[in-house]
Amino acid sequence: MLAMVCLAPRSRAPLPFAVALLAWACAPSVAPVEAAPGGSLSDPARIDFGRVYEGRILQHTWRLEVGEPLVVRETKSDCGCTLVGLTRAEGAAERPYATGEELRPGEVLVVRASYDTRGRIGPSERTLSLLLADGRVLSLKLAADVQRWLVAAPEPAFQRTLEGQPLETRFEVASVDGAPFRLTPTGRAVPAALVLEARPLAPDADGRAARWDVRARLGADAPRGTHSYPLELASDVALEVALDGGERVHTVAPAWNLQVLGPVALSTPSLEFGLVRADETVARSLRLESFDPAFTLSAPVARLEPLRAEEPCPLLDTAHLTVRARGAAFDLELALAGLSPAVQGNFLARLVVETGHPRLPRLEALVRGVRAPDGSAR
Repeated sequence: MLAMVCLAPRSRAPLPFAVALLAWACAPSVAPVEAAPGGSLSDPARIDFGRVYEGRILQHTWRLEVGEPLVVRETKSDCGCTLVGLTRAEGAAERPYATGEELRPGEVLVVRASYDTRGRIGPSERTLSLLLADGRVLSLKLAADVQRWLVAAPEPAFQRTLEGQPLETRFEVASVDGAPFRLTPTGRAVPAALVLEARPLAPDADGRAARWDVRARLGADAPRGTHSYPLELASDVALEVALDGGERVHTVAPAWNLQVLGPVALSTPSLEFGLVRADETVARSLRLESFDPAFTLSAPVARLEPLRAEEPCPLLDTAHLTVRARGAAFDLELALAGLSPAVQGNFLARLVVETGHPRLPRLEALVRGVRAPDGSAR
């Protein structure tokens, strides 16, 4: 059974900033009192909300009863989707807690945490860490199995089109429990050249349906390049009240990944090397193709360059480029045969390809990766 959302009534009374940051909400039932650095917790350090719908804001409040003088030096969370607010309570009085203040035995540190599940699908766990002045750490966790209420199927496949030609994809959006809803494209994060339309299938008298047919069309004026467009659609079914006081509804946003090709094109906009040890040889490749029937490719001239002309490019010391004919196309392989000591941490460069085409004589692909710490294993 899905967890029920429980919202507290809004209050217009002024609250301390740390409290106002996080609204009260109902949490799952929990067992009392758990040992913790410097005192005892009212609830277990890990709170599992079970299965919840994506977009719900999960909130919980812990009370740490201080058993010895205690100072919280810093608070951290492992994700920007998680917020934490601290107050100190002594008897019935409660006021904001500022890190660095000493908490006395008998006081209570109140920790209010919030985890925004929007965009988080599947089992997930967020960790809040309170770093104490004596080096100890109090770790608190919010866990949930986050599932969508709206599902898009089939997910849009990767597509390619020639510059100046339109492109289309279609899919259905349905509610997981078969409940009817309205569906509206939001238009966010897509260009004017992309039109998104939703049509109800077997609607009721109010125009609501459990399934919708969605069509996305990319116009002939779409820009050249590789793109990923979120096809966001919003329902009229409320999820809960967000922390900013606004209403949140169920949404779905399948990504449409596509490539608008010029007369000549590279198969990928980047070469991703990931984590590379200094002593290993690793290669990545891409393909150069012609889509102009009046133009025949010849072996291209390719080279590696820094992102900025004035910067050094230590990858050049160990990089090797190989060009191989593949029918009417050419494969370009970039191999890194070990890494120069000058390459530390993240590395970036660009692969420049001279195509010979009069309208598009030069193409580029980003080259990036990370040098693994010396002595590490893959």
